[in-house]
Amino acid sequence: MAWNEPGGSGKNPDPWGGNKNNQQPPDLDKLIKQFIQKLQTLFKSGPKLPGTLPPVFSQGYSWGLGVILAVILAIWVLAGFFIVNPAEQGVILRLGKYSDTVNPGLHWMARFIDTKYLVDVRKIYSFSLQNDFLTKSSEQGDLPNPYAVVEKNVPVVPLDKSGADRSKNVVNVELTVQYRIADPRAYLFNVVNPDDTIQQVAAGALSDVIGKMKLDEVLTTGRESLSLGVLEKIKHVLQTYNAGLEVVAVTLRKVQAPDQVRAAFNDVNRADQEKATYIQQAQAYASKVVPLAQGVAARILADANAYQQQVVLGAQAEIAKYQALLSVYKTSPDLTRERMYIETMQTVFENTSKILVDVNGSNNMLYLPIDKLVQSVKAEDITQQAVNNTPTPYSNLSAPINAAQDQSTVSTETNDGSH
Repeated sequence: MAWNEPGGSGKNPDPWGGNKNNQQPPDLDKLIKQFIQKLQTLFKSGPKLPGTLPPVFSQGYSWGLGVILAVILAIWVLAGFFIVNPAEQGVILRLGKYSDTVNPGLHWMARFIDTKYLVDVRKIYSFSLQNDFLTKSSEQGDLPNPYAVVEKNVPVVPLDKSGADRSKNVVNVELTVQYRIADPRAYLFNVVNPDDTIQQVAAGALSDVIGKMKLDEVLTTGRESLSLGVLEKIKHVLQTYNAGLEVVAVTLRKVQAPDQVRAAFNDVNRADQEKATYIQQAQAYASKVVPLAQGVAARILADANAYQQQVVLGAQAEIAKYQALLSVYKTSPDLTRERMYIETMQTVFENTSKILVDVNGSNNMLYLPIDKLVQSVKAEDITQQAVNNTPTPYSNLSAPINAAQDQSTVSTETNDGSH
């Protein structure tokens, strides 16, 4: 027969041997007394009276409680020490309010009252941006305007991109931004998410700067100005936000034209490079040729100045000679006239190889081949000189004889002189 089967004794017996209908709730006072007795056993020595409560502020209990509090206090004090690394700065909050910013080293804070945040202020963070941006029109002076100006209570009409961007160009730009944390307090509490904020600011600055430049300028000569413009724009916006971030560098990694015109712009870039190459070659050639031309010109000028001085000095000498001759001519004109005639004829004969002589009162004309006569005289002089210079077999013997003759001649002359 089952234990809960109808018709039983009605006592509802427990199959595990118990009767839960007669159970009572535990006595709370009894449990407290047992707990206090256990504490008394731990912190108080001596006889214990059964059934009596221990004094709460007895000597043994107070000593044990003091030890526990001292240990807890020591642990709390030791737990408050912390070290800030050389590359970090610590921000301390006291009861949730900013208290102090600590530098690298050993510091202490009140545990469970103060909260610390360690921020690496020397680490350089970086992120990249790559997207298609709208540039300035190549034909018009307008700027891309993504906003539509509407009046109040007038439904907003979306811009027609086909008409608004018809004269604009799209360029693909990849940019890398490097930054670091400059102010830990501002980085932690002034902006909700500083890292996402600087990425959004960089994207907006890049779009703003590219929107003011033409496509050919972005692809060729305006890359440096684009990087500097984005850097200044990001710094200005972050300073306005007081985000505690400092932009270190902005590097333009890649700028590409749209696929439809990329080949044409590559040709333009190659043409610009060839132009720069030709300009450099021309400058190198000019730097080599110009100094030579300047040297030749300086030499010609120097020769011209020297010739000028020569002509002037020669003319001055002729004038002085003429004036001297004029003074002599005034003194004796006939003698001077004859002398001038003779000097002139001497000058003429020196430069003439043939002379024709006309005798007065005769029909005969004499021809004097001066050049032949001069050549024959020169030949005779050369022959005589060769004969004189040729040694003879008796030249050594004739030398003493000639010397003796010369000595006798000198002595004779001396005697004649004495007479």
